[in-house]
Parts: sequence; structure tokens; C-alpha cells
Amino acid sequence: MSTSLFLVILFISFALYSSFSLKMAASSFYDISETGADGNLVSFSNLKGKVVYGVNVASKCGYTASGYNLLSKIAKLKADGKPVEVLIFPCNQFGAQEPGSDAEVASFCALKGVPNATVLTKADVNGPNTRATYKFLKEKKIFGDIAWNFAGKFVIDKDGNPIAIKSDSEVEKLVADLIK
Repeated sequence: MSTSLFLVILFISFALYSSFSLKMAASSFYDISETGADGNLVSFSNLKGKVVYGVNVASKCGYTASGYNLLSKIAKLKADGKPVEVLIFPCNQFGAQEPGSDAEVASFCALKGVPNATVLTKADVNGPNTRATYKFLKEKKIFGDIAWNFAGKFVIDKDGNPIAIKSDSEVEKLVADLIK
């Protein structure tokens, strides 16, 4: 076999394997890992048995006050010992409204009444660099492209099933019903 043919076969094999393993990597919400604002890996497998509320955030957005108000209400359930986790996904894709560093975003969350949330590193929720969680949710048809800051809301039930959120008003009731 010629060296060229061998390299072509090797390349095709690698491409097929990589494509397959990427699709398999996010078959479950619990298979996802993201980098936290502190630089440590956050494995979602540690969230099994909890209700998870997640949203893409920005500190300089017109929706920041209402978005963080809702986050603080859900985070209070966790503080009260309920099986709830809050995941915060900072994103600077919309109007460059999340300009701060990961550490600044984490401090901002604490100031806004969400000190016990898991703040992840700033990343995209749309496009070629879409973070793993949002890729998974889009593959599960929870939503398509995210339109703006605080628009990428989702809930994961205790069994790892993603649930689409249509409006802020349903989040509190949905989470309360799921933690019963």
C-alpha cells in the first residue's frame, strides 16, 4: 500500500471516529462537563438526582435585574436544602454585555443574591464555538439559536431530562413541582 493511500485511510478513519465520539459524548446531560469560573472542571454527573435551572447571563443587559431576581429565587431553594442546582452560563455574544472576567462574573452573581450558584466560564451559546451544554440542548430540540441574554433558559429534571422554558413565570412553579 502506498504511503499516500495509507494516510488517506488513516485520516478518514480518524475523522469518522472523531465524529462518532463527539456525538456520543453528549448523549445525556450527565455526560457533559464544563469549566467553572474558577477554572475547575464541573462534571454534570454530580447533579444526578437534582433539579437544575440554567440560563445564559450578561451583567450589562436590560434583562439583568429580572434575570438575576429569578436566579436568586431558585438559588434560595438550594440554600434551603432543596435538591436544586443553579447553573450560570455567562455569554458576551449579544451586544458585548458581559465584558467582565470569569472572576468578576462570579462576584457579580454573589452581589445579586446568587452566591451558591455554579458559575461557568464565559463562552458562546450560538455558532461554531457553542458551549457543550447548549449544543446538547439544541440537539435535544429544547431550543434553536438563542436570541439574546437570559433567553437560553432550561430546566433539567431529577432524571436528567431537559425541559424547555417558555416564560419566566413558569420557572418557579416548574422547579417547585419537580423537587417534590
